[in-house]
Amino acid sequence: MVDWNKVREEFPVCKKYIYLNPAGGSPVSLSAANEGKRFYDEMLEFGDIYWEKWLERTDKVRKELASFIGADREEIGFTTNTSHGMNLVAQFLKNISEGGGRGEGKEKAATVLTMRDEFPSTTFPWINQKTEIKFIEPENYGYTIENIKKTLTPDIKILIASYVQYCTGFRQDLEELGNFCKENNLIFVVNATQALGIFPVDVKKCNIDFLVFTGLKWATAGYGIGGLFVNKKWLAPDNFPFAGWRSVKTPGKMDNLDLELKNEASVIESGCPHFPNIFALGGALNLFNNIGAENVTNRVLYLNRLIEEKLRQLGIELIVQKDDKHRSGILIAKIPNPKLVVEELFKKNIFVSARGEGMRVSASIFNNEEDVAAFIKELAIILNH
Repeated sequence: MVDWNKVREEFPVCKKYIYLNPAGGSPVSLSAANEGKRFYDEMLEFGDIYWEKWLERTDKVRKELASFIGADREEIGFTTNTSHGMNLVAQFLKNISEGGGRGEGKEKAATVLTMRDEFPSTTFPWINQKTEIKFIEPENYGYTIENIKKTLTPDIKILIASYVQYCTGFRQDLEELGNFCKENNLIFVVNATQALGIFPVDVKKCNIDFLVFTGLKWATAGYGIGGLFVNKKWLAPDNFPFAGWRSVKTPGKMDNLDLELKNEASVIESGCPHFPNIFALGGALNLFNNIGAENVTNRVLYLNRLIEEKLRQLGIELIVQKDDKHRSGILIAKIPNPKLVVEELFKKNIFVSARGEGMRVSASIFNNEEDVAAFIKELAIILNH
């Protein structure tokens, strides 16, 4: 049985704040912070002498991330954030979007299909390279396979979906959607930013071609670290978007006439690694693994249901999925003047955010029942309930 009070001790921010905004940005855990600090302590005392050890440690985190999402080691690359990762995906698939079959044909350019309420990190990289995008309109703040199927046209070759939508909390059934993509010969791209860490991902089981995320939110690893999964079928040296000195098979060779690129996703790590951020992610993953994936998911869903119950008792209209299959750690309270309410709550050291159609409330593994009670009490006062 998980001692959630002990888990909460991993997040000292909880001593000062009622932190109900991991969907905006999570505090880092001690497990993550200590790994980042360890790097700086080593560099402070030893300079660059630990270079080889840091490379070994980086590869260890790569293997841990691969295991965490059901991937192979060579399919994992480290990025700095979701936008960075999605831009790389857009470049990987640029030839597809310019005319099918990795640039081999001259037929009409492929079109991207995605959700209307995606965060711009999902869409802007494609719009910037002039890829045509078609949007699926939500039904009851969600997206069913039937709804997606109605929007499908022959020119669509790429489907992009967030695992969890940031402004509604709708959680996609990745396995169901991945099977749909396989049946319809669609390239499946996933933005897992609002889910990775608290909801399980199996990239192979879900037929995912590319997956991106940032460590800033539910992964509790902080700024400056993200991940990119590239299904090995897309790993071909003639398809890599860019290269640097560490993109080659033997970086130490440093031969300007020998561009022999790695045949793995780490080819995107073109220069010196962002060691402390990578190590922080490793520390965060270790914490999640120690708690257990099922325990983490159940805890977040329990808190989400509890917040829903208490808000409904105040008579507040909510955007939240009733089916646990589509429920996430996010819900939206449709209240008047949400920005003002958020500001007033922050004066009481309660941290939520204004998003979508109201006030977004999100809870993670560091939250508890007392957080929810204090939030509801202060919110009722502000709303004069």
